[in-house]
Amino acid sequence: MSVVPNRQGKGLGTQLLRYVIAQLKSKKIERVELGTGTFGYQLTYYQRLGFRVECVVKNHFLQNYSKPIFENGIQHKDMLRLYLNLT
Repeated sequence: MSVVPNRQGKGLGTQLLRYVIAQLKSKKIERVELGTGTFGYQLTYYQRLGFRVECVVKNHFLQNYSKPIFENGIQHKDMLRLYLNLT
């Protein structure tokens, strides 16, 4: 999930994700899973909404992206699988 830079910090992403979670709950979905980097603002964002770490996928960004992905001068290498139980 992504919000264009000039719209970030206004709660739009949080509102959207909470809406999606509510819709999934109404459809009796029991669990949501996603993948993200092992550090950075996006990890704390998902954790604030209740997501927890399931596992680490070693070398995910190295093996699945043609160009390196850097955040604050650090290269993303591994992916965290996160989950949120909806029941």
